[in-house]
Amino acid sequence: MPARSALTTTERGYGHGHQTIRAQFRRLVLAGGVTCARCGGVIRPWEPWDLGHVDGDRSRYSGPEHRACNRATAGRRLLWEPPAAELAPEPEGVDRSDAVWRVPWLKGLRRVPKDATWPRFMTVPHPDAVGSLGAEFIAWAEKRSGRPLRWWQKLVATRLLEVDAKGRLVWETVILSTARQVGKSWGMREICLWRIEQGSRFGEPQDVMHTGKDLAICKEIQRPARLWAKARPEIYKVREVNGQEEIEYLADGSRWMLRAKEAVYGYGVSVAFVDEAWKVKTSSVDEGLVPTMAERVQPQLWLVSTAHRLATTLMLRRREVALKQLRAGVGDLLIEWSAPGSAALDDLEGWRMASPHWNDRRERLIRRQHDGLLAGEIEDPEEPDPEQSFRAQWLNQWPRQVAQDAASEALLPAGLWETLADSDCVSTGPVYVAVEDHFGRGAAIAAACPLADGRIEVDGWSCEDWDQAVEDVQQLAEYRHVRQLLVGASLLDRVPPGTVPQPEPAGSRETRTGLALFRDLAATASLTHNSDTAELADAVRTCQVKEGLAGLALAGGGKPHLVKAAVWAVQAAHKPAPVPSIR
Repeated sequence: MPARSALTTTERGYGHGHQTIRAQFRRLVLAGGVTCARCGGVIRPWEPWDLGHVDGDRSRYSGPEHRACNRATAGRRLLWEPPAAELAPEPEGVDRSDAVWRVPWLKGLRRVPKDATWPRFMTVPHPDAVGSLGAEFIAWAEKRSGRPLRWWQKLVATRLLEVDAKGRLVWETVILSTARQVGKSWGMREICLWRIEQGSRFGEPQDVMHTGKDLAICKEIQRPARLWAKARPEIYKVREVNGQEEIEYLADGSRWMLRAKEAVYGYGVSVAFVDEAWKVKTSSVDEGLVPTMAERVQPQLWLVSTAHRLATTLMLRRREVALKQLRAGVGDLLIEWSAPGSAALDDLEGWRMASPHWNDRRERLIRRQHDGLLAGEIEDPEEPDPEQSFRAQWLNQWPRQVAQDAASEALLPAGLWETLADSDCVSTGPVYVAVEDHFGRGAAIAAACPLADGRIEVDGWSCEDWDQAVEDVQQLAEYRHVRQLLVGASLLDRVPPGTVPQPEPAGSRETRTGLALFRDLAATASLTHNSDTAELADAVRTCQVKEGLAGLALAGGGKPHLVKAAVWAVQAAHKPAPVPSIR
């Protein structure tokens, strides 16, 4: 009798919910790339597998597991989930009836409307705070938009803009976390616009740097503001170049700028706004954004995000510290709406705790998502486990520790590179060139050129050896102006003396930041190439990357030296021209 297929076996003793969730995972297993929830290895489409549980609880699914792993570890805890005793319980939040909230600037906000919910966690007022600019901002925003802010948006703005006796902002870092689709983006858009009009208050132009998980989401948040500003050319100047969108306040040159998360270096900013911060690396903020704020007056870092099981240390560590300081009123300001980990998936009260704004329409929205979970219809590209997706997006439950490093993945989604081809693309401006060796087994060259429409054209090719690569660069320089030449750091001494421009070293740091930027620019169609760049196309298509705590790193592929050269050149071409300090 032939063995039953592992992909069609119907398990006995399980209900409809188990079968529907298993059906969804079956599609993922067949597509390939699903990892075992216990050993972390890839489950091949032909391998036997089971839908595992957390601690034997049949209502909590861990995800697919190799059948051998499932049976060998039955009843044991997942490898990535430590024993409950190792994790201290989360602290209690500060109840809205607590006397600590009886400060003058919160007087009208302590009464929570019926369509709202008090935050589960909120840091108490700063010990130096004597007031807030919140009322002034609220009046400005409601006049601009012609609509009232929601209660919770007013609360967040009032806390974020608390000031001391000298009128200086008291919070340097603000962490805001809610479930999805509650008006978070709308509120942050208003405060970004308000901030760029406050140059006279703070004594210098206000530059807001807006970045996040991916540039497309940032663009969507800013888009209504750009449309509004374009209708007022006497007050604002709008720039809409892909990857460098910005709104400038003409009175003093203050700007609200959009940049990819690895393209924030070299600016001085008053506000660093990081959206969907769960997927932004700590290094991108600590090395890229925080130093840009050092010389500015009253700068602020805003970390805004819904929870995610694969969150980086950026949100998890800062949230952990902020929870310990809730009643001290120092450190980072944390404002979070979330359900406790014990909340059941269908707990209406848990849904409300994660939702600062509540109405019948929102209840229906979450109920549809819950029904989709039970029917196996939730499809989240960032999270293959439907239960974890629901808990993150609608209960806003953060993990208690950092997930294991992700497995390698393609640099770009399949087919994306082909959509960026433009056979009619002709560039004539200065080029940025990068050269890298392949351990003495050949070399690679890449050239990138910014186009008038804001895109960056990139080309790349391999050479038999280093000498051939140097000769190709010299020939390129005869008919194109080479603005910058990047060379693998260990090869600087092999560049002929007198080479123009003078070569600059590139290494692992440029690769790490360049890979993330390359991915973001490709995702927003800000990159282009001629369709006959077959060698570069093959290198990009086969390139594998792995995301660690320090950022992206190459993890495989046929021509890593060509990929390195390409991302170095693109990153150099993407750097904005210096902005004069005198206007």
